[in-house]
Amino acid sequence: MSSSNLFRWSGLATIVGGVLLPLSWILRFLAGVQRPVSGTLEFVGTILLVFGFMGVYGSQHEETGILGFFGFVLVIIHKCAALGECWLQNGEPTNVELVLGPLVGVTMLLGFILLGMGSWKANKLPRWTAVLWVVGGALIVPGFVVQELMVVIGGVIQGTGFIGAGVKLWTGMD
Repeated sequence: MSSSNLFRWSGLATIVGGVLLPLSWILRFLAGVQRPVSGTLEFVGTILLVFGFMGVYGSQHEETGILGFFGFVLVIIHKCAALGECWLQNGEPTNVELVLGPLVGVTMLLGFILLGMGSWKANKLPRWTAVLWVVGGALIVPGFVVQELMVVIGGVIQGTGFIGAGVKLWTGMD
């Protein structure tokens, strides 16, 4: 499979993940849908975003510089820790969020700030996507502690940025 096809498929993964992850939080925090259902959507969306961001970074890795590289590494660590957190508490409440929660939050915020800066510098994706990654993360991270509505709003903002980047990859990087 050619690299352009891999980038296209990672774009589709980013689009679908960018829809499923915020949708899971809307269902969980606003509609009161129980954790196994919303958690499954969150888990699938996060897996798709792991593969999606491999394409997002891969499509612009030469131009993002060292900040983009470290941001990508932190985003992947964030997504993998979020998968672990989701898997371990899906179905029944546990105290796993006390251990993985801070790791998920710190790597999300720093990762998307650095990857966003690298993407801004690369100028291959629409610049507004990088801004939405950072703004969404800045709402999501404290939202889990302060107000769940912030998680939903930040998730929709960040998800919109994911979808924008995914559409650019899906339609082709010109």
